[in-house]
Amino acid sequence: MSRAWILLLLGLALFGALGCGEEFADVAALFQLGQGARPLGMAGAFLALADDENAAFYNPAGLGWLDSIGATSFFSHQFGVVSYGALCLSFPYFGVSWLQLDSGWIASGESGFRYVSQAGVVSSGFSIGPLGLGVRGKLYLVSEPYTAFGWAVDPALLVVTDVVRVGLLIENSVASPIDFGAGHTEDWEKAARLGAALTLRPSEGVRWNTVFEASGLFSADPRLAVGLETWVGGLAARVGIADVGTTLGLTVRFANFQVDWAYAVHSGLADSQRVSLTFRF
Repeated sequence: MSRAWILLLLGLALFGALGCGEEFADVAALFQLGQGARPLGMAGAFLALADDENAAFYNPAGLGWLDSIGATSFFSHQFGVVSYGALCLSFPYFGVSWLQLDSGWIASGESGFRYVSQAGVVSSGFSIGPLGLGVRGKLYLVSEPYTAFGWAVDPALLVVTDVVRVGLLIENSVASPIDFGAGHTEDWEKAARLGAALTLRPSEGVRWNTVFEASGLFSADPRLAVGLETWVGGLAARVGIADVGTTLGLTVRFANFQVDWAYAVHSGLADSQRVSLTFRF
């Protein structure tokens, strides 16, 4: 598979063609890959639910309800082409994540290249009654085959009741353009995410979550995702549907550990699997 084709599939858009270093696109699309296997199992529609350590990435306002310290790691062979993983640590009111995407060595003619990008997320949130407010800081870097650096800040809110949750995230409301080593700069795209979640508890130990999320609002590429999740004790199953494909997932929770698995069927791309391991203190 050629260099340009692989990067096109990833949506990272390195160069317009082989050997061309002047045409760039928004490579910060790394953040669109998301964090964790549980949210992926619901097609990434986690903005309004945001009820575990993944809130640090999806909606920092949810950290105001977090009542434990959690360490999470995950790995995915994304699109069957690259390795994608992260380490995350969340506390009540605060969370940090470090993500990395690595293509490995890709042969291109008689030579080759490797694409490596990283993302750091620092989030904080608190709650006052049913209202939660939060902020997510994002750091984006590319280390190979060129260099790039940029940052952005996303404010968020979450309204929580016993049955309904509503979340809002304003993406890249304050940002520094992505600065490429060659002298080019790329602006972060401003957009909004709006989500809603409905939680029902038909019996003791049983919980049903239905989630809806609209992303890319006020941008040129709005999208909709829907997810369903069922918990029975420490076991869970979920499914999600979005315009880019269908996802499903499973969870096993025992003692202080939780293992999440997700499978994503992508339209026009190879399927992906993601596994997360969480330990709560």
